[in-house]
Amino acid sequence: MSKTSIFYVVLLVIGAFGAFIIDTTQKEPFEKVQPCDLIDIISQTNKYVTTDELARKIMADDPTILLVDLRSKTEYDKYSLTGAINIPLESLADEKYKDVLDQNVRTIILYSNSSDLAVKAWTLTSRLSYKNVFILKGGLNRWVETILKPTEPKETALRTEFETYSFRKAASSYFGGGSTVGAPTIKKKASLPIKRKKKSAAGGGCD
Repeated sequence: MSKTSIFYVVLLVIGAFGAFIIDTTQKEPFEKVQPCDLIDIISQTNKYVTTDELARKIMADDPTILLVDLRSKTEYDKYSLTGAINIPLESLADEKYKDVLDQNVRTIILYSNSSDLAVKAWTLTSRLSYKNVFILKGGLNRWVETILKPTEPKETALRTEFETYSFRKAASSYFGGGSTVGAPTIKKKASLPIKRKKKSAAGGGCD
């Protein structure tokens, strides 16, 4: 890992600890986190879902995904993605959301305006041993750039770039092309019942 990458990971570790100062009455205090475990968690590269992948899933009415908007209720009420539920970042560890997040029925996709808050939230859910949790890469900012307002490739671009653009244009029309993050919220779909999974015993510390 390069010095730049290590520095970035350290910053994320510090940010993760700073963002989640949980009350001592919580069952999962963050002082239990092993630094080496947290670094391993953050450095995983398979935790992202791209905006193109998510658009395809939503357009196909995929019932296996659950979108979680980490922003404030005010921002969520102003605009949100199709079918998303609102769990503000600071409330993610609340016991009342455990049945929603700690399950094995659907793939959970976390998002905010960018990826930063979602990375911290993903780190928290990983610490709590929640599975099938991913991050929308680039968040809503990337969603607007690629799906709502895609840029046409140059004439010299590769064929694959034009194919991607063609899909994005269709997706833009589907989601109300030309919309911005200030557009009205898309009507939500009803949530499916969540089936709790059996938790395995917690593992030890770092090797």
